Amino acid sequence: MIYESRIYKAVPGKLPAINARFANHTIGFFNEFDIGVVGFWNDEIGASNQLTYILSFDSMADREQKWNGFQNHKPWHEARAETEKNGPLVAQVINSFMELTPYSPKPTFKNTLHEKRVYEAMPGKLPDLHNRFSNHTMALFENHGIENVAYWTEVVGTSNRLVYMLGYPDLAARENGWAGFQSDPAWQKARAASEENGALVRVSKHSMLRLTDYSPR
Repeated sequence: MIYESRIYKAVPGKLPAINARFANHTIGFFNEFDIGVVGFWNDEIGASNQLTYILSFDSMADREQKWNGFQNHKPWHEARAETEKNGPLVAQVINSFMELTPYSPKPTFKNTLHEKRVYEAMPGKLPDLHNRFSNHTMALFENHGIENVAYWTEVVGTSNRLVYMLGYPDLAARENGWAGFQSDPAWQKARAASEENGALVRVSKHSMLRLTDYSPR
């Protein structure tokens, strides 16, 4: 299974129109072409002009066939023309292709508030990072009320990143959960043991996202 993460940076003021087009047109076309829809998110904190969404396909060949069918679909062109009669909606598209790690659950959502985290591993340390998550971190997250949504690695381009998503009931639960996790002696012990020969993560980035009203749950 291949997952495609897509980030649409909206033309200023056009994010509501992008969301409306997905809700009223695009999702229906995705379903028509049997394109798997994982979820759609807007930023809860920080950037206020972008839509993040994740699709799923059986393979890269399956993706090319279905995506080409969608892009060449006359009703899609009509919907796009109608919604862009006053100008384009999307200023930039950023996409990446991923696959689930062996230890990842299948993406499902208990909550609507999610945190997307990207860890760029130190050279040669990605396997150790995977081991730490599968053997320690995931269980500790759950102990502290943090939902493990999914864990991915990229299959095109950068090969030393772990991309994962966590879920929370609200921002207060996120803060409480992380405070408890980071101060947990079991986590501190696991981290120290895994970093005996140096740190595993070189750069980490995270963003807080909220599922849109039209996103599947």
